[in-house]
Amino acid sequence: MQYKLSHIPLVKILFPLLMGIITFHFFAVPYSILIISSLILFLCVILSHLSIIHPVAKQINTVVIFLFLCALGGWMISATQYKNQPIHFSKYPSEFAKGIISNALDEKEKTYKTILQITEVSDSANNKHYTDGKLLVYFKKTPAAQKLEIGDEILLALQPKKIESPKNPGQFNYAKFLNYKSIFYQSYLQESEWMLIQKHKSLPFLRMSNNISSYVQSILKQYIPGKAHFTLADGILLGHRADIDLELYNAFAYTGILHILSVSGLHVGIIYGMLLFLLSFIPDKNRKIKIGKFAFIFCFIWLFTFVTGFSAACVRAAILFSLLNFGQLTKEHTNNLNLLAGAALLQLLINPNNIFDIGFQLSYLAMLGLFIFTQPIYALFYSKYKLIDWTWKLWAASIGAQVFTVPLSIYYFGNFPTYFLFANIFAIPLSTLILWLSLSLLPLSIIPFAAKLIGWIDAWVVELFIQFTYFFSHLPLGKIYNLYISPLQVILLMAASALLAFSVMIRKPKYAIICLCIWLGVIGISYFHAVAQWQKTELILYSVPKNFVLGINHQNQQLILYKDSITDKLYSFNIQNAHRKYRTNEIENIFLSDSINKKHVYIKENLVVIYNIPFYFLTKNNTRKTFTSPLEIDYLVISDNCYLNIETIKANYKYKNLVLSSDNDTRHLNIYRKILIENKLPFTDLSKKYVEINI
Repeated sequence: MQYKLSHIPLVKILFPLLMGIITFHFFAVPYSILIISSLILFLCVILSHLSIIHPVAKQINTVVIFLFLCALGGWMISATQYKNQPIHFSKYPSEFAKGIISNALDEKEKTYKTILQITEVSDSANNKHYTDGKLLVYFKKTPAAQKLEIGDEILLALQPKKIESPKNPGQFNYAKFLNYKSIFYQSYLQESEWMLIQKHKSLPFLRMSNNISSYVQSILKQYIPGKAHFTLADGILLGHRADIDLELYNAFAYTGILHILSVSGLHVGIIYGMLLFLLSFIPDKNRKIKIGKFAFIFCFIWLFTFVTGFSAACVRAAILFSLLNFGQLTKEHTNNLNLLAGAALLQLLINPNNIFDIGFQLSYLAMLGLFIFTQPIYALFYSKYKLIDWTWKLWAASIGAQVFTVPLSIYYFGNFPTYFLFANIFAIPLSTLILWLSLSLLPLSIIPFAAKLIGWIDAWVVELFIQFTYFFSHLPLGKIYNLYISPLQVILLMAASALLAFSVMIRKPKYAIICLCIWLGVIGISYFHAVAQWQKTELILYSVPKNFVLGINHQNQQLILYKDSITDKLYSFNIQNAHRKYRTNEIENIFLSDSINKKHVYIKENLVVIYNIPFYFLTKNNTRKTFTSPLEIDYLVISDNCYLNIETIKANYKYKNLVLSSDNDTRHLNIYRKILIENKLPFTDLSKKYVEINI
């Protein structure tokens, strides 16, 4: 299919708006200037549109519209930034606040996590201010906290804390993730620091959605036998993944079918396709029947979105398929790219920060790849056998969806599932069957016998799905790990994908050749980066709570020294992602309490020497130790919540760097900082950020 710009007007609107959002997100311009520029350009658009006579005037009008949409995008994104929110609750001196619970409670090990919409703050003199802004809250687990629901209003002691930026190389930037959701502060509340003011004060629609979702979950739990079967069916239908067995969850990730457990465009597409199939048996005798079909599909899709809690991915798909459904009703030529641009445009107008959401990016890019590449790939091979033809069609869709998403997936997650084409052959039909069997339990729950039968069949299909997933996950070389590409490489790869798409759309192979050249260039960059990293020897002092962790990188191997044992959760969050950046292939773990004397590494008691760089640890046992002459070391590490005497340190140690270890507790760290600052001694604080030492 060849595309003309006149057939995709929404794409022409979306492109400059996206440019404005992205440009003014990274390059700050005063908010007032953006507002004034947008208004002036809007007036220019109106005036130039009224005076279009000459071709030159038409071109000027096009440029003015482009600039206006760019400025509008900048205005939209700037309005969401913290500095441009004048009534944000954190900008008022206050001790107490009123807030509305806007999300369902997420149960953690010791807390309940949710988001509060702060509506009012007051200070010690009871001066009140009406405010706005979201606060991430962790309630200590209590019976009272467990009963909180969406829409409840509470009074709380307001002690907001800034969400911390990443402290380690490659670590997930949780602060940036929340900032894109307009959440800049968090708070931990003890039972005595909050009280319920009014039950169900607002947000009835969201509360109803959550309650219905809980009710659907209870039906699945009642009629699907086996916890593993229920949790997987619940994940496929409603997107709940918290209770899925960790081994099974990792198996889904390993085989490249984790998207099955996230309510997204795939699920809405399955429902839309099935509804079209079922309603095709009703002939379109008149327009009333067509309108009835449209209304039924529209209501069913949005009811499903409502029940699943209006997840961002589900809303995206619901908008897209609603537009597609409307196009079929009106018999208008519905260009898929135009529909996709329309859905994206609508979501960006609601919240421009959606463009920085990983799910938004991957979802729309996957759909873009499907629309552009599926048919050309499918046309490359023909088989008269229906099974082979169906398999090839599925592969064509899977490959098409990957063209734009692979670069971002590697950039964000650092891995690539090698068997995703084969895994999807069973994953999509089985998940479709599970989805519809689980949905059928809702009306059949009034007939217990029928519901039990369907639940048993559903459990059997789920078990078959699980076994297939484990089979593919245990195959050798099922996933390529620790892939790393830089932001520049991502941009180049996305440009290459765009050129390939352009080549397919206009049927000119020369752009595909340029695309191939860019790919080769990216491979070359990765090669030189890998060689440079292999030649490096570096030490990384990680920032890990309640621990001291030192990594030694040499020739793609990392030796990690721990003061204490580390949990899988802390290791995964603080250290694991660094292996991508450093191209680590082999890892060896050693405790600092062990005596080690090997090449380049020597450990004995409180002395650690690595590549002739000595580290000495001050602990509770040696803090008062004296030497006849000062001990010469490169790094003096204050650890173990030890007693700190500045005069003793000056008299006994001749060091180059003073380090506060992250194994110290908060109280001792505050004491150390105060003492060192008062004595004007420079220091490195590992509780704040990691340190990288090149040898």
